[in-house]
Amino acid sequence: MPPPGGTKKKKKGRAPKHQNSFAFRHNPKSKKTDKILASPNVGVCGRCHDKIEWRKKYRKYKPRTQPGKCNVCGQKNIMAAYHTICTKCAGSEKEIMAMLERYLGSDRQHDESNPAHEPSASCAASPCSSVKATPKSMRRIRVCAMCTNCPALSKYSNASPEDMEIVEELQRLEDMVEDGVHADGHRLTLRETKSLERKIEKLQEELKERKRSRKGKEDGTGNGDGREDEGADISSQVGGEGIEEEEESNSDVDDPFLKLTGGKALVGEEYQKMLLQKQETAGVR
Repeated sequence: MPPPGGTKKKKKGRAPKHQNSFAFRHNPKSKKTDKILASPNVGVCGRCHDKIEWRKKYRKYKPRTQPGKCNVCGQKNIMAAYHTICTKCAGSEKEIMAMLERYLGSDRQHDESNPAHEPSASCAASPCSSVKATPKSMRRIRVCAMCTNCPALSKYSNASPEDMEIVEELQRLEDMVEDGVHADGHRLTLRETKSLERKIEKLQEELKERKRSRKGKEDGTGNGDGREDEGADISSQVGGEGIEEEEESNSDVDDPFLKLTGGKALVGEEYQKMLLQKQETAGVR
C-alpha cells in the first residue's frame, strides 16, 4: 500500500532497466569525422567557437541534414550547424548596431558595478571600441551567428604572426573590391575587379599552403600517427609485387601465342602470311 498523501517511492540504487551492452567507441578512420574536424568555424564569437570545438573533440558535433530557419528573416538558408541566424542577417547594419548596444551596454554596467576599474577600460579593450570611427572597421564587424550577443571573430583571427603581412594585404584588397574604388581614387573597372579577385584567391591559397606546411612539420616531429608513412610503405610493396608479376607475365618462354608464331609477335598481314606458309608446308607434307 502506498503511503497516505503520496505515491509509492522508487527504490534507490537499483540498476537501470536498459543497460548498454558495450561502451561507445568512435571510429578514428571515419571519413565523416575527418570532414567534420576539417570544417572551419566561421561567423561565431570566441565562446561559441570553443563550444563547437568541444563538440568536435568529443564527437558530439552533428551537422545539418537540411537548411535551418533564420530567427531574424525567417528564411531557411542556414547550412552551418548550431547557427541561429543567416550570413546576410549577421552582416546587416541593423543587427550589428543592436548587438553593439547589448555588448557595449553590458560592459558599461560591469564598469559601473566595479568602480575600482576605469569606466572605459573594457570598451577600449573590446574589439568594438573603434567601430564607429571608420566605416571599414564597421564593415568587418559581424554578429555571432550562434548567440547574437557578441561580435564574431574575424575569418583571419587564427592566422599566425608570420602570416600577418598576407592577412593585411588580403583585407586591403577585399576592402577595395567591396568599395569598388582603387587606392588611387578612381572607380574600379570590371577587368580590375576580376584581377583583384584573382589576387585574393592566390593569397588565400598561399595562406592555406603555409598552414598545411606548418602542420606537416609538426606531424614530422613526432606528433603524427604515421599513417601516411605506413600507407606509402604498403603502396610501395604492392607496386613492387605488381612489377614483379608483370615481369614474370612478360616472359617469352611460357607464352603460347609466341610459341605459335615462332617466337615473334606478329600482327596484321605478317600474321596472315605466317599462317598461309604453315598451311602450304602442311599441304606439301
